[in-house]
Amino acid sequence: MECDTEELIKQKAKELYFSKGVFDASTQEIADFAGVNRTLVNYYFRSKKNLFQVVYKETIEKMKEKYASIYVSDKPFRSKVEDIIDFTIQFKEKYPYLEVFNIQEFNKPNGEDELICIPKGSEELKGFLKEIEEEMEKGTLKRYEPINFFINIFSLISFPMVMKTVFAGLFNIRSDEDIQRIYKQRKEMAMTILFNNKE
Repeated sequence: MECDTEELIKQKAKELYFSKGVFDASTQEIADFAGVNRTLVNYYFRSKKNLFQVVYKETIEKMKEKYASIYVSDKPFRSKVEDIIDFTIQFKEKYPYLEVFNIQEFNKPNGEDELICIPKGSEELKGFLKEIEEEMEKGTLKRYEPINFFINIFSLISFPMVMKTVFAGLFNIRSDEDIQRIYKQRKEMAMTILFNNKE
């Protein structure tokens, strides 16, 4: 029962922080949103700062694990790229404000608090970059720095999703159905832009 309550608080905190964008939620707001007593939040996590750090690190780690599993999968390269795009869309839809926090976090002026989570590469990512280079040698991809191909994937998908509210206002998009239809087209567009040949 204790584990269930702790997990409930974490899940609701993630939703409040990264789905709704309430980064400065008070302990009481978190407790109310989770439907528990405020003392339970303090009991499990000691402070709202500690709770934020716990759920942020957990969210980032789970995201990194999923990407790593895609990078090392036995699927063909093109299918891996499709899986990266699919997961990115799914993840950004679930946690649309995580990217906003990351931008704030990684652009802290010198002298401010240390970063909650320092970005690091991985062996899985190195292997995927090697695969990108091999695809360039085959002629499947235009030849440039493999890092740029990787950046392009996320630029084509993440930026439009982070800016969803702005674009919805700019183009007077009112319904969720219209927004979903537009974002579903992004995958096809991205694949056409990223690859030399269309399969």
